[in-house]
Amino acid sequence: MAKRVFIFDLDDTLIDNVHDYAGPILDMARLIICVLGPRAPHVSKIISLEEELDLRRRGEINPDTGKVFGYSMERFPGTLVETYRAICCRANVDSVLDVEKQLYQIGAGAFNKDLYAKNIKPGAIDTINFIINEGDVCMLLTKGDKRVQVNKIAALGQASDLFWGGIKIVDEKTPEIFRRMVTKFSGCQWYSVGNDYDKDIAPAFEVKSFRGIWIPVETWETIDKMGEIRNRVDGTRCLELQSLTELKEKYGEL
Repeated sequence: MAKRVFIFDLDDTLIDNVHDYAGPILDMARLIICVLGPRAPHVSKIISLEEELDLRRRGEINPDTGKVFGYSMERFPGTLVETYRAICCRANVDSVLDVEKQLYQIGAGAFNKDLYAKNIKPGAIDTINFIINEGDVCMLLTKGDKRVQVNKIAALGQASDLFWGGIKIVDEKTPEIFRRMVTKFSGCQWYSVGNDYDKDIAPAFEVKSFRGIWIPVETWETIDKMGEIRNRVDGTRCLELQSLTELKEKYGEL
């Protein structure tokens, strides 16, 4: 019988994700500068505006669906368009529909499924297989758009074998989700493994049987906030690691 159950996050924990958006953002800035010329702001301001709008739009309603954008795949390409529109408004020029269409297609390039297998983190599959060989269980809990996440999960290979404990794609990780997951296996020590302490680890701590394994990655949501986040970490329940491979090295200490 398994003694431990590990619930793994996906994006930036098992598969690098943060830089999938870098190319499209740079291409957006390049196109806006090309189209607007001297009326375009400095490239750093274009990128900063995109980041600001994308964070804001995460909580806004998508008028086409009536639902919050959240982590849906429409949000990011739409943000590139909104960035261009905002810059045009500030420059007192009309936006051009063909440019908007180009920007949306540029943004959609962030979801190129051919990249996912290349982005698997070093040691990710080996670490999961190691845990399985120890007689313990791995599960996968990822937030995001199912249309995107299923392709990332498929890139891992035999996901049903790696995560035979279960795979869930959710809009947000909530304490209730973790509470329901622990009903699958009784008498085990549970671990939530992820790169985002506030979203992957902290919600699990609402369930007493959970501990955390935090492998920090600075993303668009945590830029320049790592010191502040570390001050919130519950060191009595959470172990900070530098990489997935370090989990194998410290397995006996868990």
